[in-house]
Amino acid sequence: MKTKISLEVLKVLSIVFFVCFTIPELASQNNDSLKLAKESLHFDFYSTDADIKVLDSLATRLEKYYAGITHHLGIQINKKIKVKVFPNLKSFHAAINFPDAPDWVVGTGYVDELMIVSPLNPGRYHTYESLMQVIVHEFTHVAVYHVRADKGMSGFPKWLSEGYACYEAGQINDQIRKSIVSLLSEKELPTWAQLENTTETTFGQMNGYGISTTIVEFLIATYGFDKLVLMIKEPENIETIYGLSKDTLEKQWIRYLKHEPIK
Repeated sequence: MKTKISLEVLKVLSIVFFVCFTIPELASQNNDSLKLAKESLHFDFYSTDADIKVLDSLATRLEKYYAGITHHLGIQINKKIKVKVFPNLKSFHAAINFPDAPDWVVGTGYVDELMIVSPLNPGRYHTYESLMQVIVHEFTHVAVYHVRADKGMSGFPKWLSEGYACYEAGQINDQIRKSIVSLLSEKELPTWAQLENTTETTFGQMNGYGISTTIVEFLIATYGFDKLVLMIKEPENIETIYGLSKDTLEKQWIRYLKHEPIK
């Protein structure tokens, strides 16, 4: 019998985030109704008049996490990040050139720009608070892009990209962890290779975001943050960085999920 992960659980995790690093035309699409409405130390916020009242909360959340994320990654971002807040799903989906996107597609990050559906109108899969987490998630993607600016994001492991963004945004809880252990007990837990080689939609359907977050948690808890940052810079050297084969690391992660001794 397949494990059913409830819609409410997925809401808590913020389900799926459509993240693009390869669509430079996004910034020019469907932004005519947005205007610069607020500036903070590291971010400029664009919105309609109706969403101005949520910008203080978005700015507070982003500035709260900015120093920690950039410190973790050892980077400086030398220009302000644009944050574009769209009034509804339809306008956001048009802006990302994905008009038929599922309703759980609510945010994206690209180089120096974040785009998100307004937390005041989050749609049926999200909440005000989950959109606040999404904006941190998307900023984390932008920060990782700056770490890898010389190399680009091509070939970057999906589980590492999404797991780290979820980790920094706090998009994991005990209920999510319990659902992942249930997948493990029923032998339905995807492998790391399966998480790397799949589409965005399939990744979400297999609970890839929650699963990937536990991988990142395991690596940080067991081997520390510095090695994770090295792997973000050079994921192809994972075995050299950790001094173990990927297969061994994956087996250790399984033991971590089971609360068994890892080493």
